[in-house]
Amino acid sequence: MLRALIAMLMLVFLSHESSAQQQIGHTQFLWNQMSINPAYAGTKKALSAGLFFRSQWMGIEGAPQTENLFVHAPVAHGDFGLGLNVMRDQLGISNTLSVQGDFAYKLRFNFGDLSLGLGAEYGNQRMNWTTADPDEQFDPSIPFADISEPYYNFGFGAHFSNELMYFGLSVPRLLETETKFTGEESSASALFQAKRHIYFTGGGMWQLNKDTWIHPIFMVKYVDGAPVQPDLGVLFLLNKSFWIGPSYRWGDSVSIMLDYAITNQLKVGYAFDFTITEIQGHAGSHEFFLGFDVRKKKEGYNHPRFF
Repeated sequence: MLRALIAMLMLVFLSHESSAQQQIGHTQFLWNQMSINPAYAGTKKALSAGLFFRSQWMGIEGAPQTENLFVHAPVAHGDFGLGLNVMRDQLGISNTLSVQGDFAYKLRFNFGDLSLGLGAEYGNQRMNWTTADPDEQFDPSIPFADISEPYYNFGFGAHFSNELMYFGLSVPRLLETETKFTGEESSASALFQAKRHIYFTGGGMWQLNKDTWIHPIFMVKYVDGAPVQPDLGVLFLLNKSFWIGPSYRWGDSVSIMLDYAITNQLKVGYAFDFTITEIQGHAGSHEFFLGFDVRKKKEGYNHPRFF
C-alpha cells in the first residue's frame, strides 16, 4: 500500500493522455509558442526570453509542477532563428528535466513570413522511489534506490505570420518511445510512454479603437487514442500595456489570463485555471510568467506584432 501520492502517480502513468512524459501545455501558450513549435524561434524580431512557473491542481498531494525557461532570437539579418527551451516537470515521485534546441529558417513573402523549424531534445527522467514513503516499511515491492533514464527526441514545425495574424502547425516530438522503470530488487515498475502530439495554433490582432486591441487565439491538439482537444481564448489589449481575457480548454478547464507590460521590455503574467473535470475539490491551477524582449530601436515598441 502506498499513500495517495503514489496512487495518483500510478493512475497518471497508466493514462497515455496525461503521463509525465507527455507534452507540457501552458495556459498562456501565446508567450512561448516555441515550447510546441520549433519554427517559432526568432519570429518576434527580438531577443526574447521568459520564465514560466505552473502549479497544477493546488491542494492535491504530488500534483504536477512545471518550470520552463526559454530564450530565442533572430540571427543573420533575421533569415534564421535560434532558440533554447529548458523545462522541469515534477509529478509525484517522478521528475523530468529536458533541454531543447531549435533552429528555424525564414522565407519572406509580400503577405507575410513563413518559418520552418527543427528541434532536438535531450532529457532525463527520474523516479524518486526513496521518497515514496510507504505505509509498510521495507515493502519488497518498492525499489530501494532512485532510478533515472535519459531520452532524446526530435520535432519539426511551420509558422506563418504577418503584422495581424499567425498560424502554426507542429509535431514537437516525432519519436514515440517507451521507458520502463523497474527496481533491481523489487517487482515495482512504472511505464513511461511518449505519444506523438500534433498542434495547430493561430491568432489574430485587430484594433477596436485607439486604446483597445482584440486578440483571439486558439490551439488544437491531437494525440493518437485521445479526443481532439482545442483551446480557445480571446485577449483584450488595453493602452498597449494590459492584457486580459478568458480561455477554455475543451472538456478540461476554464481560465482567466492577466498580463501587464511593466516597461517596453518587461512583461509579467498570471493565469488561473478552474478544472471542470472530475478532478475537482482543489484550489485550481496557477501559472506565472515573466518575459523580457530586447528589440532594435528601429523596430520600436509600437510595432503592431505583439505576438
